[in-house]
Amino acid sequence: MSTGWAIPAVLITALAPVGLAACGSSGDSDGAAATAASAPAPQTATQTAQQPAAAKGPATVKVGRSRLGPILVDGSGHTLYLFTQDKPRRSVCTSDYLNCTTIWPPLTTTGRPRGEAGVKTGLLKVFDRTKPAGSQVAYHGHPLYLFADDKQPGDVKGQGMYDYWYVLSPSGRPIKKK
Repeated sequence: MSTGWAIPAVLITALAPVGLAACGSSGDSDGAAATAASAPAPQTATQTAQQPAAAKGPATVKVGRSRLGPILVDGSGHTLYLFTQDKPRRSVCTSDYLNCTTIWPPLTTTGRPRGEAGVKTGLLKVFDRTKPAGSQVAYHGHPLYLFADDKQPGDVKGQGMYDYWYVLSPSGRPIKKK
């Protein structure tokens, strides 16, 4: 089994029983990824939620407090996550594969993102993504995402999900405790 097939096959196997989408495809032209990406996914309450609106200005990243200690949050205090299958400044969580971006909306920006106290602004970068199109914020090379089930600032309900999604420390490293 090639690497191009291994990750999507493992993820489909792991996610199908629970009906919750946790990751995406890189958009590579690998036949298995294209076939899997075109298959409809079961819908959950989270997936039927509206896709967040596109960014309307520079995104803000700051340090917030959680039960896991200091973590990165957006300007509203909502927890930011990384996906361990992403490549540096390249997202594999795309809208066409198991509704990934509905559950894990990317932190997007128009313009240069702002870092508040405790954030190492030199680690904040932006890269272009195609699905959905826009500019996504990355921290220490990790594309940043929100989790749709985190309703209140400080919620960390996506922490450790499927052993792929983790919050980030202010240093840019994943916090792996649950």
